[in-house]
Parts: sequence; structure tokens; C-alpha cells
Amino acid sequence: MRTVKEIVDTIRFKIKLDRMDRAYYMFGWSCFGLFPPSFYYTHTPEEVEEITNRELEKIKQMLDEMKPTEQNN
Repeated sequence: MRTVKEIVDTIRFKIKLDRMDRAYYMFGWSCFGLFPPSFYYTHTPEEVEEITNRELEKIKQMLDEMKPTEQNN
């Protein structure tokens, strides 16, 4: 069973992540990365790399789907 201190620490950490993300979006830093700062705190480097590759593949697929429509215009 978790202690009250562990629960409070978890809540404080989540609040810290939320504040980080708010500043990230408020100051317009979102154009410099795929994910907000909290993502990097809650995932291992291997997970970040895997998810990044997956997201980039999705973006490439969307761009490939758009190419034929651009040629018709």
C-alpha cells in the first residue's frame, strides 16, 4: 500500500509536468518538438525513439497521400 507521502509526491510531480507543458504551449515552443516536455519525463529514451519513428512514419504517409492531389491542381 502506498503511503500518503508517495501519493503527495506523485501529485506534485504531475502538477510540475502540467506547468511545464502549459509554459511550453504558452510561449510557442511547440514548433520545436514533436512532444511536450512531460512526454520526455514519462517515457524512456527507447520509447521516445520508437514513438517518434512511428509518428514520423504517419506524417510521411500523410504527405505521400497529398502528393497526387497537388499534381492535379
